[in-house]
Amino acid sequence: MKRVNLIRGLFILVIAGFFGYRLFEGGGLVYPVLTVGLGLLGLLSLLDRLSARWQTLGLNLGISLFFLDLVFAEIDLSQVWQAIVNADYVLLALSMAIMVLHIYFRTLRWQWLLKPLGEVSFWPAWRALLIGITGNTFLPARAGEFLRAYVLGRSTGLSKTGVFATLVVERIFDGLTILFVLLAVIVLGVRDPQLQTVGLIGGVFYLGVMVGLFLFMTKRHWVDLLIHKFLPTHLADKVLDLLDNFANGLAVLKNPKQLAMVTLWNMLTWVFVPISMWLTLLALDFGSPVPWQAPVLMLPVMALGLTVPAAPGGVGLVQAAVKLTLDITLPAAASFKESIAAASLLIHFTQFAPEVIPGVFCFLYEGLSTSDLKAGQLSNEPSPVLAKSLE
Repeated sequence: MKRVNLIRGLFILVIAGFFGYRLFEGGGLVYPVLTVGLGLLGLLSLLDRLSARWQTLGLNLGISLFFLDLVFAEIDLSQVWQAIVNADYVLLALSMAIMVLHIYFRTLRWQWLLKPLGEVSFWPAWRALLIGITGNTFLPARAGEFLRAYVLGRSTGLSKTGVFATLVVERIFDGLTILFVLLAVIVLGVRDPQLQTVGLIGGVFYLGVMVGLFLFMTKRHWVDLLIHKFLPTHLADKVLDLLDNFANGLAVLKNPKQLAMVTLWNMLTWVFVPISMWLTLLALDFGSPVPWQAPVLMLPVMALGLTVPAAPGGVGLVQAAVKLTLDITLPAAASFKESIAAASLLIHFTQFAPEVIPGVFCFLYEGLSTSDLKAGQLSNEPSPVLAKSLE
C-alpha cells in the first residue's frame, strides 16, 4: 500500500510541478493555487497521511486540470463563449438525436450478446445500459460495468456473473472496432507516429485478451486443474461456479448466427458516433470545410483517451482528444484555437447528455439506492457489496 501511495504522490507532485512551471512563465492567479494545493496533496500522499480515496481524487483532478490547461491556456475565453453562442443549434440537436440512435443499436447488440443466458426484452436492457454508462461517467475504474450487470441481473433474474461476461465480449467488440477505425484513418491518409504507436499497443492488448478468452473456452479443464491445485476445496468450488456462469456469458462466441448478428449491430452502433461528432463540428465556424477524417479519427482518439483516469465524465480528456484530432486534421488549426476549444465543450455535451440524462432517470425508475450504487464502486480491492452482488 505504501508503494501505491508513493506512486500516487509522485504523480501528483509532477502535475503540481507542471503548474509551477506555468506560474513561472507568467500564468494567471489560478496557477499558484493549483501548484500549492496539488503540492500539498502530493506531499501528504508521500508521507502516507492521506487516505487512498483522497489520493485518487487528487490525482484524477490533477490529470483533468492538466489536460484542460493544454486546451484552454493562452486563449481568449470570451471568444470561446461567443463561438458557442453563435453555433448552429439545429445541428447540435441533430447530433444528439443521432446519439439516441447509437444507444438504440447498442441495446440491440447487447440483447444478442445476452441470448445464451435468456431472452431479455428491450427496455430492461436499455435501462441497465444507460445506468451503466452513467455509472462509468461518475464512478472510478469504469465501475459502471459492474453496476450494469447488477441492475440487469436484479431486474431479470439472470446470473450477474454471466451478464458481466457479455460486457467483456462487448468491450472486445468496441476495442477492435476502435482499432479498425484508427487503422483505416491512418491507411487513408492521416500519418502520425503517436497514433501509430497507440494503435500498436491497443492491438497487442486486445489480441492478448482474445487469446486469453479462446484458451479459457477451449482449454477450460486447464483452468479447473489450476484452481483445484492452488485453492482449498470449498473456495475452489465457489470460484468454479462463478467461472461456469462467466462461461455461459461467452457462449455467443460459439454460435455463428448470434456472432454474425452481434457484428451487424456492432457496425450500426459505432457508425453513428462519428456522424454525431461531424454534425457538432459543422455547427461551428473553422474557416474551411471540416475534413471527414476529423470526426472519424476523433472516435478512437477519444475512446483511447477516456481509458486514462481523470475527473468524472472524462473532463479534460475529452477536450484534449478533440484538440489533438483537430490539430492533426484541420487546415490552419492554429488560427482557430477558440473554435477548437468551443468544439471540445460542445462535443462533450452532445456525446454525453443523451446517455447520462436518461441514465439518471433510469436509475430513479429502477428504485436504486446508494447501497445499490456501491455495487459498482471499486477501489484497489473489490468491495464486499460487489462481490456479493455478482454471486
